[in-house]
Parts: sequence; C-alpha cells; structure tokens
Amino acid sequence: MTVQRILIVSGTHGNEINPVWAVKHFNRVGKSLIHDIKYEFIIGNPAAYEKGCRYIHVDLNRSFKESENFDQHKNSFYETKRANFLVDKFGIDGSIPCQIAIDLHTTTANMGTSIVLYGRRLKDFCLAALLQNKFGLPIYLHEKDKSQTGFLVEAWPCGLVIEIGAVAQNFYDSKIIDRFSVIIRSLREEIDKLKNNLIELPKELVVHVHQRSIDYPRDEKGDIDGLIHPERINQDWKMIKKGDPLFLDSQGITHEYEGDQFVWPVFIGEVAYKEKKIAMSYTKKEVICSNNQWVYEFESL
Repeated sequence: MTVQRILIVSGTHGNEINPVWAVKHFNRVGKSLIHDIKYEFIIGNPAAYEKGCRYIHVDLNRSFKESENFDQHKNSFYETKRANFLVDKFGIDGSIPCQIAIDLHTTTANMGTSIVLYGRRLKDFCLAALLQNKFGLPIYLHEKDKSQTGFLVEAWPCGLVIEIGAVAQNFYDSKIIDRFSVIIRSLREEIDKLKNNLIELPKELVVHVHQRSIDYPRDEKGDIDGLIHPERINQDWKMIKKGDPLFLDSQGITHEYEGDQFVWPVFIGEVAYKEKKIAMSYTKKEVICSNNQWVYEFESL
C-alpha cells in the first residue's frame, strides 16, 4: 500500500466550527501516535471561517469541478481559487500529495455520526466499510444528482465526508467535537491495520442511496409555505411509507408522502439547504456485498 498522507479538511463551510476545534485539539495531543501514515490538516475555507459564514461567494463544497464544465466567470470567486489551491497543494499530483481526503462537516439535521460517499468508487467503499464495521455508522451514498456536483472529496483518488449532527451553526458542542476526535484517531489506526493485513472487511456494506430531494411547500410568490411536520422532525434515517406526514402548511393542511415505495429521508430540515430548495432528501436502502477488489483498489493508492 502506498498511502502516505491523509488530508483532513475542516471548515469547508465556515460556520461549521466544531471540526476545526477537534482538529486543533488533535494536533496538540495526537502527534504522539506512531504510524507510518501522516495527517495533513487544513481549514478548507479560512475566509468564511473568520467571518462565521458558510461561504464568501459560492459553496466551496460545490467548487471542485472540471474547468470545461464550470462557468468561467466563477474563476474569480474566492472559493473557486481556494479549490484550485487545495488541489494544487494536496492533490495526488500536488506539492504535498495526499492519497485520501476526509472532509469534516456538521449538520443542523439529526443525522448522528454518519458517512457521505459520492459515487461508487471501490476505494471509498473499502474505507467506508472499515468505519461502518467499527462504529456502525449509517452511510449516505450521493449519486445521480446533476444539480449537486463538484464535491471536495471527488478531487482525490479516495475520500469521504464525516457528517455529524444535530448542532447549530457557529455553536460549539463538546460531544460533537469528541466524536470527530474519535473518528480522526481511528482512521489512521484502521488503515494501518489494513496495510499490515491485520483486518478483514465486513461481508457487506449497508448504504442509503440518494433518490431525489424535495422542496418545502411554497406559495404563489415562491415563499416557503409549510413547516417540517412534527412527526418528521429529527426522524432522519427512519423509513416512511405512503401516507406518512411530511409538511404542515400555513392553512393547517398536512402534506403526505405520496410515493408507493418505502424511502428513508436524510438531512431533514437542514438549515443550509433552504437556499438550495431542499427540505429533505429521499434514499433507498441497499446492501452491497464486499469484494476483495475493494482492497486491491485501495492498495493501489
């Protein structure tokens, strides 16, 4: 295995401050850990972090796009330049090449500690399986959504997002910080065990595959005209069926789920997604049998 460096990014969104605190603490106490694999730590969006806002011009976690598919006028945006800097410095061909990128995020939704994958890269499956096997973390597999692209971890050969919530933006929570610290520490330990053939992958990987996102009810002016239904609040990862309540509008009318198939909603009421017109995202549960090819792909890093 050629994994030598893991890039740990916190503060990709400037108002998600708990990962930044966790990284600072880990840097003070974690250097005594003896492993062959080195961590590189960086704040993804330092300008937004200093201002306590999500981003300056555009969402940094949607700015890692191929140039031919990206609007050229956005090249002047702070986040576009920052994305290019991060890849040039820490990308696989950068001055400090990292083979794996881990992007740390918090959410206002009741997601608990979870993993987000983008697409079906076998290397990502391997790493996610190690963490799911150790901690029992749910996995959101985000794919087939053309309106949501350009994520940070996609710019590295292997990478995943650690998403923890619920916690308010710009609010420190010691429990959330502790969870990040455990994950950061365990990542290097699990990869080191895999490197030395001291661990086997679990037989299967359970994922929640993105289907589509839905918006809040809106009035004729386009303003939000409905709230997350009380029975749906804090019910991320919980199955819903036809007829289950989703929203309660200003007229007191309950909007129900009308699909015929069971779905599992995630990011219910995430504050930052209102600007994207997303009230929640539907997923379907899928069980993927593990494969030795995952390990071979990971070893090729």
